[in-house]
Amino acid sequence: MNLEKFGPKHVLKHFLNICAIPHPSGHEEKVCAYIKDFAEKHNHKYFEDEAGNLLVYVDATPGYEDSEPFLIQAHMDMVPAKVETSNHDFLKDPISLKLVEDRYLYADGTTLGADNAVGMMYMLALMEDDSVIHPPLEMLFTVREEVGLTGIREVDFSKISARRMMNMDCGDPDTMCVSTAGAACCLLKLPVCEVPVVGELMEISIEGLLGGHGGLMIDSGRISAIVAMGRIMCQMVKKVPFNIVYTKSDRLSGIAPEMKAVIAVKEENISFAKEVFEKIKFEICSEYENPEKDLVITLDKYNGEKYQEMLDDKSSERLQRMLYMMPFGVTKRDWEEKETILCSNNTIEVAFKENSVEMDMMVRAPGDAVRDELVDRIEILADLIGAELDVTDRFAGWPYRKDSDLQKICNEAYTELTGKILQVEKENACAETGIILGEIPDMDIVAIAPLSKGAHTPYEYLDLESVEPFWKLLNLMLKKMC
Repeated sequence: MNLEKFGPKHVLKHFLNICAIPHPSGHEEKVCAYIKDFAEKHNHKYFEDEAGNLLVYVDATPGYEDSEPFLIQAHMDMVPAKVETSNHDFLKDPISLKLVEDRYLYADGTTLGADNAVGMMYMLALMEDDSVIHPPLEMLFTVREEVGLTGIREVDFSKISARRMMNMDCGDPDTMCVSTAGAACCLLKLPVCEVPVVGELMEISIEGLLGGHGGLMIDSGRISAIVAMGRIMCQMVKKVPFNIVYTKSDRLSGIAPEMKAVIAVKEENISFAKEVFEKIKFEICSEYENPEKDLVITLDKYNGEKYQEMLDDKSSERLQRMLYMMPFGVTKRDWEEKETILCSNNTIEVAFKENSVEMDMMVRAPGDAVRDELVDRIEILADLIGAELDVTDRFAGWPYRKDSDLQKICNEAYTELTGKILQVEKENACAETGIILGEIPDMDIVAIAPLSKGAHTPYEYLDLESVEPFWKLLNLMLKKMC
């Protein structure tokens, strides 16, 4: 693989070095050691907290010591996703790289880790490049971002003096992110009672859905397998009585792409149940033919584990309604900018527990009041069906601000370099910027990075031709801050 035509060389070398170091969430210590060694080599002070977050201090270019400091932030962990046929061990093996179309850098069967190695490579390059004119820099490398933003919540924010910052956990150099969502993680617990199985066991299977990020793709028109299962059950039971025996969707952070359920149907009703099911199936598949062209919904005789018990009538009815009633998708948009999402909800998992069924959801919103309004509504719905709501986690978002001086600097630098207008994006995704803003309310923030797509999947890539233009943008921004 020849990357000689791409640059800057001193930037890309760090990306390649990071790819050679295993660093899935919770195992960032080796890449952290790499950063510390590099900081020491270039005489930069640093502070590492007990969680493993690292804050590196880079002195200003001589003559600009009195400029306001600038914080740059990236996370050190990556999502360890791979294709089914891959034998890659994320705790031991380096990422195997491949070049596609002579510009796109992919991993071979795994995530690339551009999320967030792109941020780290620029920060490391700034530590060594004396030609860059910049104010005092504070570089925050965080741990465990991909598992609920847990690492950054252990940062000692008193160590940060900057009141303006850049986050590089995004992927388009022509788009500046100016807002992200906070979240409330909601766990619904539905008490259930079981009785001996009566009837024949049938399996409802939903497969082939696109899925996708539970925030970024929530307004894409895609359907959740969990919502589809609730719809099928609630519409079927109107005409054919049945009881739920078991149902489960695998835990994912995104929109559920598949789900299975086992139901008990009286033998004399099976033929009619199939007839009713086929009509519902046709309606759903027709409705979501585009984009869900690979959607497959089936009802077949169940031949798996032998179940002896099923939910009683009341428990079965309540579970069907819980699957169907809980809000999914966008619940509120900005009245001026209709494409801007102000609140959404996604169900992450449904799982049978002892004497209960649990539904795990994430409500996203940049503003706390809007987020909490939907949580209140979910709590009322839960109460109506006899479930309990437990908010297991809650963290702030990053609301858009119109008076941002940093946005102006970013815009000016981009236009000066390209002659174009920088696009603006308000993401319905949760990011560490919200946590930082919650701790430092007067922090002025922008988020921008080189072009990378497919994060959290084995199809993630970095457009190598965007690396150098972004480096020039970053350099010009830093110069304008002095």
